[in-house]
Amino acid sequence: MIRLITREEAFKRAERIKKENEAIYGVPFELEHRYLPLDVLIPTQWELSEKKLVVVLQEIVHGYDAPVIVLEHRGKYYILDGHHRAYARKKLGFSQIEAIILRPIKEIPTKIEESVKKAKLKSLDDIVIAKE
Repeated sequence: MIRLITREEAFKRAERIKKENEAIYGVPFELEHRYLPLDVLIPTQWELSEKKLVVVLQEIVHGYDAPVIVLEHRGKYYILDGHHRAYARKKLGFSQIEAIILRPIKEIPTKIEESVKKAKLKSLDDIVIAKE
């Protein structure tokens, strides 16, 4: 059974990710809640489940609205949680998505840029849908 995260769980997850990153990097992070254009999001996952994507597409059509969680790093927005939600909204013709943005208060030495370059990920269009 595929279970989707609720809005409340997304906000709790963002708080947990914030605390984890603060512990890892020793730098405070701030959270911002706003809408972002889908075309500025950079995926950090190259493959999505077709089964889950079908469920997410159906639920979005019926009002499902859990925000994605992104890391803002050097002016770019990397998806940490919510790849299926972002991809589905793009496929349904939406131009924006509700996001919880994690932002370190100063520069951190993350490898996220290297990871997405290696995986050749620049936009949601670079994601592959895996049939199970």
